[in-house]
Amino acid sequence: MSVMSSVVEDPGIPLVGMNGNHVHYKTLNESTDSVTPKVPGRFETVGSRLAKRKELYYRRKRANDAALGFAIAGIFLMIIETELTHAEVFTRRELPSYLIKMMVTASTVALLIFLGIYHRLDIKLFIVDNSVDDWKIAMSPRRVVKIVVEFCTCIIHPIPGDFTIWWERTVSQGEISRTDDVPLDVVLSLPMFLRLYLVCRTVMLHSRLYQDASSQSLGALNRIHFNFRFIFKSFMAVHPTYLLTLIIVCMFFVASWCLRLCEMYDSSPDEAVHANYLNSMWLVAITFLSVGYGDIVPSTYCGRGIAVTTGIFGAGVTALVVAVLARKLELSRSEKYVHDFVIDVDLDKRLKNEAANVMRSGWFIYKYRRIKQNSSNSLNYQRKLLEAIYNIREIKAAQRRLVDSSTTLVELYKSHSEMARSVENVKVRQGILDDKMDNLESKILSIHEKLNAIHTAVTQKQK
Repeated sequence: MSVMSSVVEDPGIPLVGMNGNHVHYKTLNESTDSVTPKVPGRFETVGSRLAKRKELYYRRKRANDAALGFAIAGIFLMIIETELTHAEVFTRRELPSYLIKMMVTASTVALLIFLGIYHRLDIKLFIVDNSVDDWKIAMSPRRVVKIVVEFCTCIIHPIPGDFTIWWERTVSQGEISRTDDVPLDVVLSLPMFLRLYLVCRTVMLHSRLYQDASSQSLGALNRIHFNFRFIFKSFMAVHPTYLLTLIIVCMFFVASWCLRLCEMYDSSPDEAVHANYLNSMWLVAITFLSVGYGDIVPSTYCGRGIAVTTGIFGAGVTALVVAVLARKLELSRSEKYVHDFVIDVDLDKRLKNEAANVMRSGWFIYKYRRIKQNSSNSLNYQRKLLEAIYNIREIKAAQRRLVDSSTTLVELYKSHSEMARSVENVKVRQGILDDKMDNLESKILSIHEKLNAIHTAVTQKQK
């Protein structure tokens, strides 16, 4: 313990050097001077750990960016090859198709390499954050399952060659069951869009909340994990319109192309209907909006699955849109105060006018009764009197509803705070009063003692 306590870090050494060049830190086993003996110990200095942690964060972010780039490149190459082969520019047995698929395979291999680098850096970060020595401690069952699922998801891609499978078509009422010869690339191409989960991870790693050290410290103090769920909630709170629009547009085009991929190899006379991308967009749009005209329906189980997924996603996005619109249309606190004040003034004016109408109608009724004239004017003023009394009741009810609606949790918290402050002031004043009473009691006791002394002295002199 004496050896470790004698090692003091130099506060003049910055954690990060200029222009992003990290300072090389020495561990406690290393010595900056060749003459001085090495300090025994296996722990690194705090500055070295912080610099290493920041460097690992930076390298992990770059590895994820590269993985996302290769994932998107593989998806675009897959789309290009599928469209060109379907348009019969070349077949899957020709050299251009082999070259494009080999490029897709190369991008998949690069994606897997960078995913391995990402998880390796993530494990190093766990080691640095928790000050452990063995990397096997970081390999929890949950992390292992997550890595395996991620690699299995990203490894799926179309392979070079022309392979086909039998694709069973859906059977509607009055139709005959049939199967079609469909390329294997259809089954291997659809899971490639699952690679877009890397977009969520990239958004999280590039978020200002995730990169800011002060935000991380504040979140750690409040036990908040800066994961994608928290970043998504923060984006929805700040930019809900732009985020929802981006999600809807991306989902619309991806689902339309996936639906077209499932339906484009139809041997029936309706092949032109299902192979048209605009028809797929129309089907996705009416399914997303829960309209469902029924003029175009999917003829494969794959297409039906995509339609069901689109409908579920559309229901969720619709709920988010309604929530965002409700929050946008809601009055702010200051606007609500102004609105309630204006309504309260208007109700007060109406109440005074109706009270004046009551007095006016009552005076005219009294006047007509004094002169003993039962004319239609007396009846009209009686109706006006009853109407004014009814309006006064309605206005008072509206004022009570306004008071109830203006009392929110903010006002309750404010009134509670003011009440607590008032109680605290009463306690302080009560303490001051108790001190004054104690002082007064001590002074009265001293006066009583002095009077007793004087009485005793006087009595002794008289004796």
